[in-house]
Amino acid sequence: MKKNTVLERIMISKTQATTVESDIRFHEHLRRYASARRFCYGKVLDFASGCGYGSNILSANPEVEVVVGVDKDEGAINWAKKEFAYEKTEFRCVDIESVNEKFDTLVSLEAIEHFHDKSLIPRLAQRCSFDNIIISYPNKKSTHFNPHHVHDFNAQDILSMMDQYICYHSYTMGDVQFLLFVNKPNKAPKHIFSNILDWKE
Repeated sequence: MKKNTVLERIMISKTQATTVESDIRFHEHLRRYASARRFCYGKVLDFASGCGYGSNILSANPEVEVVVGVDKDEGAINWAKKEFAYEKTEFRCVDIESVNEKFDTLVSLEAIEHFHDKSLIPRLAQRCSFDNIIISYPNKKSTHFNPHHVHDFNAQDILSMMDQYICYHSYTMGDVQFLLFVNKPNKAPKHIFSNILDWKE
């Protein structure tokens, strides 16, 4: 009788391994935007939107009126305009410091670790008066192998940075942490938010 055998090794080339890893990373990026989409509504700012696929994913939520993708990479924005611009998406090649208008939701996925200035997102939030903010970042050290990352964050770093907002939800996907913030209401009694650990006077 022939015995069943178990495949112990997969013979794969370096090119194949690199291609598969690249595909996995791309699918993970799509999944992250898809996971954040359910928390979006109204006028959405997609910060560091790149070539636009994420803005397109966010716009599929019927509670989203429009997604404005912003990035300073002209080539990426031109690609986004060509491939993903339609009635619910808009793309602008601008420096984030020039964005100064009212939005309902901010989406910033794996962007915050790329900027030296840690006050960039809080200052953007103040200018644009977001009611809802979604931030994700690597939840592990990455600066030692990714030359584009200038900071390693933990959850408390982000909570302290966004201390004018209430963190109402958090979740992880692989090695990425998501923190979701809502604008702290001025008139609401503190006891309403007594279960929120990062509430500050």
